[in-house]
Amino acid sequence: MMNCIEMMDAFNSIQGWKVVTGFSVGGFEWLAFSKKDPSKMLIISSQKITVIDCSTGVLEECDADYDEEALIAYSDSLPDEELSLAGLYGGQLRQETESARVEVITSENHITKAFFFSEGKQTLIFDNYSFYTCGFSYDGNYFVLADDGGIDILKRV
Repeated sequence: MMNCIEMMDAFNSIQGWKVVTGFSVGGFEWLAFSKKDPSKMLIISSQKITVIDCSTGVLEECDADYDEEALIAYSDSLPDEELSLAGLYGGQLRQETESARVEVITSENHITKAFFFSEGKQTLIFDNYSFYTCGFSYDGNYFVLADDGGIDILKRV
């Protein structure tokens, strides 16, 4: 199984991508990429709601309404947009872009492995318990992985 240092080493080894930020989120529940501004991502936890600029790693608190059954959210920071939720309780992010994809496999003993495929290479980026979600922004330029340790964001370079 991988620890957070091994995960960071794996992220840093992916050619054509770089780590923007990694941080812990207490009580993580949901996240959603914006379609209108693909560098923005809504993060919903039991403690607060924020929007992150995935190009810079800058976080700002915001307000949002969300429906856990319909898997949608609306935020004052991302106006006039219905956001599709993914996270701890369901939903799914894009798993593929023009030149990269992610494959997630969960074994019978609840250990999840996530593989990142880019530029003809396969990189194991997660191998542990407590996987929540991962995937790409709508424009394919950002990638997020959320687990019980927090959120890691990568950007295409």
